[in-house]
Amino acid sequence: MDIGLRQRAVGLKQRWHALRAERQARWLARRVPPVSHLQLSQKTIFILPTLHGSLFGVGAIIVLVIAIAERNVVSFLVSALMLSVFLLSLVLCYRNLSGLRLTAQDVDSALPRQRCFVGDTAQFIVTLTSAGRRRSHKDLWLGFSADASQLISLTPGASITVSLGAQTTRRGLLDAPRLILRTRYPAGLWQAWSRPDLAMRCLVYPQPRICVLPPAALQSAASGAGQQHAARQAGVDDFVGLRDYQTGDAIRRVAWRSLARGQGLKTKQFVREADPQILLSFKDFAGHDAEHVLSCLCFQVLQLSRRRQTLALQLPGNSLIKPGQGDAHKHRLLQALALWI
Repeated sequence: MDIGLRQRAVGLKQRWHALRAERQARWLARRVPPVSHLQLSQKTIFILPTLHGSLFGVGAIIVLVIAIAERNVVSFLVSALMLSVFLLSLVLCYRNLSGLRLTAQDVDSALPRQRCFVGDTAQFIVTLTSAGRRRSHKDLWLGFSADASQLISLTPGASITVSLGAQTTRRGLLDAPRLILRTRYPAGLWQAWSRPDLAMRCLVYPQPRICVLPPAALQSAASGAGQQHAARQAGVDDFVGLRDYQTGDAIRRVAWRSLARGQGLKTKQFVREADPQILLSFKDFAGHDAEHVLSCLCFQVLQLSRRRQTLALQLPGNSLIKPGQGDAHKHRLLQALALWI
């Protein structure tokens, strides 16, 4: 019975924390909406006394009460000094964040340039700029959580670029968590913080899973009529004819005999048989769940691209991605795998 009550208490506590976190997230979304750049101001800065600051303030009040009761001038001076330090720390702590500008990189494009694989650490780049040429910002802690923060300081008129990491657990578009920027400067009596959301995202590819490509995939990609054909690429194997000379053509390929016959300046054309095109699809790994298949396809895209193979990709519900090569084509295939639903 005690175990049952304990489990219910733990469940209620977790539910309470979840509801509080959800309510806080909604309030922050209204108070500090997502933007690509932000200058901290009174609306976006929060400040409260620390434990030491609270004890210091209570001590100042106790000394003031004793001074009033005893009519002791020294006690009055000590209490006034303590309260002055307490309030001055409040102003300096707030000023240490006020006016600071935060800017996220690569957030204007439709898809983020930051990319990684599931299980890797997604990197987000943030630039901090001081409030002016006469303002410095010291002892700032920046991160996605209080436990994983970086200590930074800015000299007057300076900027600093910080790379922040977040763990990835699933593929697709990953929205960066809200930043935590905090400071206890100068004396640790107050803590000022802000929770900006710079609308940063990272494209997370499926985690590559080692697998063997079935022989059925080693085929030429289908043409528009549904017939397979042997592709031919520009090369040096077989002569196929002449074409008009274009600026930049190699001199050794110029058809001088045609020029001597009065046919104008021509360029010789050669072709070679292309490597077999490989069509990747879900059918190649039938019998496995979708995430397993996506991981296998991701591994094959990486391996075959490294070998400079010509690849095409067909996903259920998506149109055929035509055969191609190169780094841009590889990322296009990986992007399709990451965003497939």
